[in-house]
Amino acid sequence: MAGMTACILILYTTLYREGGAEFELAACELERARRAEFPTMPVIRKAVESKKDFMSEINSVAGQSMRISELHFIGHSGMYGIMFGTTSWPEQFSPFEWKNMSIPFAADGKAYFHACRTGRWFAPFFARVFQVKAYGYFWYTTVSTQADRFAWRGVRAHGNPIHIISVPGKKSHGLIGSIKKYLFRPDSYPMLEFVPVKEEIDTTYDGVASLYDETFEDISVRADELRWLRRQLSKTCNPRLLDIGSGTGSFLRAIEDLVDRADGVDLSAGMVAQARKRSIEGGKLNFTTIDGPRLPFADESFDVVTSILSFRYLDWDPIIAEVLRVLKPGGRLFIIDMVAAPVKWRHWPRLLIDKLRQSLMQRKHPHYRQALRKMVSDPRWKKMLEYNPIRAEHEMKWYLQSRFPGGQLQVINYGWNSRVLAFASPPLHEKKVAALSFP
Repeated sequence: MAGMTACILILYTTLYREGGAEFELAACELERARRAEFPTMPVIRKAVESKKDFMSEINSVAGQSMRISELHFIGHSGMYGIMFGTTSWPEQFSPFEWKNMSIPFAADGKAYFHACRTGRWFAPFFARVFQVKAYGYFWYTTVSTQADRFAWRGVRAHGNPIHIISVPGKKSHGLIGSIKKYLFRPDSYPMLEFVPVKEEIDTTYDGVASLYDETFEDISVRADELRWLRRQLSKTCNPRLLDIGSGTGSFLRAIEDLVDRADGVDLSAGMVAQARKRSIEGGKLNFTTIDGPRLPFADESFDVVTSILSFRYLDWDPIIAEVLRVLKPGGRLFIIDMVAAPVKWRHWPRLLIDKLRQSLMQRKHPHYRQALRKMVSDPRWKKMLEYNPIRAEHEMKWYLQSRFPGGQLQVINYGWNSRVLAFASPPLHEKKVAALSFP
């Protein structure tokens, strides 16, 4: 708006994971550089350790009738964006929360995320939501005393400027990448730029619902997941069950004999339509389309809540608040999902066994193999995956362990760059977790 002061806002974290001291030094160096380039523009630098802190700084700028010319964040990031808090109690804005947030950007405002992997999903998402240019790194970040190439800070190099840059390293290119990093001082990867996209983008499963339904018509092809789920449900006598992200209803149909009644909800109207086609009118199963992290059920309606291969897409804190609301005292939460994690040497025996079982299963179900090939080669499927990434293993692990102490988390299937986790909460009698800092 005319007459409003433009400012540069630099936010950083110090508590989540390692590197907090370096992030603060990098924020100080960035502040010095921005003041030198824009001597007449206010530059604000603040540590933000929670979602509440982040919003407090955004609201402070708006309250002073300023507009943000540059927003910088220095710290750690998960696939869905910047991380706050600690690993024992992590916080992260959900896509739903970002979409309902107001940030007072200037007309030519930009956002820079100096954090790992922000150029994969989060920066383009941020550009679309806030209609500003956004920047992020595709690979992992590291600390350097030079801005354009890696230069090791050393153990005694105090007083040197600190920059957060992205170069090949152990996390992105293995041990060899780490050795090259220190021996050859590689150039920094540039930040990727993402411009606002105004056209409507279908990020749901609607376009591929029929393909998905055909592929998983017989859900026994997901034998590991089904076996684990049935084993958990067999411990509860005829529960009233809610499945969040129920898709085409294949898992619910496979456990129908173990429940008194089951409701499935999904954000995709196309998936719900496919589920209803296969449902028996007047039967135990009911399917509903939802809009956002709100559940259309009364308090204490369910004995069990499940989320099968869909929890990674959900807005975690908002939907967990709803899960606790609709669960009866002593109710359970069961989650099965795929997470990103590279295979380690100690997992190779299990990986080879899982791959062999998968190969035998596909030979036993030729229709599944053909339908799967057809689905994953479809452009609509590839586009959907682009806007719905899977989370890193540590993101899901730390989140679930912090919200549900005493829960059991295990790997039930290994892949080359991913694995399937299964989580069983303890009986949730009090159904309370620590108060969130936002909203």
